[in-house]
Amino acid sequence: MNVNRDEQTKYDIFIPILNVNREDFALKTEVTYLLKTHGIDKNVLVFRDDYDLKGLLANTNSKVTLVDHHVLSTKDQFLAPFVTEIIDHRPLDKTGWTYNDSAHSTIEVVGCCCTLVAQRIKDLSSPIAKDLDFFNAYPVCSDMLHSTIILDTINLSKTFNKATPHDVKILLFLESLIKPADYENYRKGKLERLTNARSDVSELTAAQLLRKDLKIVGEVLVPTFPILVQEFLERPDALEALQTTLTQRSCNLAVLLGMHLKGPMRRDVAVYSADTTRATRLSRFLQDWTGPAFGLSSPGSDSRYIYFTQSNLSATRKQYVPAIQAFLNIKN
Repeated sequence: MNVNRDEQTKYDIFIPILNVNREDFALKTEVTYLLKTHGIDKNVLVFRDDYDLKGLLANTNSKVTLVDHHVLSTKDQFLAPFVTEIIDHRPLDKTGWTYNDSAHSTIEVVGCCCTLVAQRIKDLSSPIAKDLDFFNAYPVCSDMLHSTIILDTINLSKTFNKATPHDVKILLFLESLIKPADYENYRKGKLERLTNARSDVSELTAAQLLRKDLKIVGEVLVPTFPILVQEFLERPDALEALQTTLTQRSCNLAVLLGMHLKGPMRRDVAVYSADTTRATRLSRFLQDWTGPAFGLSSPGSDSRYIYFTQSNLSATRKQYVPAIQAFLNIKN
């Protein structure tokens, strides 16, 4: 939570809240790894279900800053009147935008939202010539910002084309403070460790994997896996867990997005619904989508779901969401 900058005083308290329930924190394997590396115990963290947020906002003078998203889910609509700032790297979507006109928004398509967070800190500090003070005072924050940019942009890989000039600029700025002895090996080693942590889902059930990195677009469940969808679907309880999750979340369709992180990158996709006609329509819609094209091809058929390999390795969920929204906006 945050307060509007114009209202800030030295007595303000800033509380970062993880947008995940405490019981699901273990699913964020790369996050738990990074925090553990810096000696940050989960018991000092605040999770969204630790407090009654609706009651807290109604009975205090608290304000909200949204980070890494700007489209609120139905259950979070109560936050909208209290939002004073937004920092997000997804394409701007003003559908249902109900935030106050005075809310400060930093919305820019970059490879990693931490790029915008770091830039915002610099911008707030520059007018008083202290744009380095925060980063030098809190080197752990500087390293975690750097780590996330490395992971999200896959070490600025040109193959996957996720990094922007802004990502590069902020990464170099952070490295000017961190001062690694060997920049190239420092980046490579960090990416390998974080990738291994993200991919280590051996102890997670199918239901937990579905919750690990989940987004809901209308009536469509869109989980992203750090393994191939094909590997997920081979689990004996995968489809049962998928159908249960759809029912629990009041969804009718699912678009599963997978990636192979070790060795050469691979991506695959599956579309599932108990209503096979709608699943087929959505599959064809995604195949025909050109903004950008996903490069979907089907190596075979399965009566239970529609499976594709994806040749456009730079297309992530961020690119799938507009396509799914466009599908939902037409009669199907």
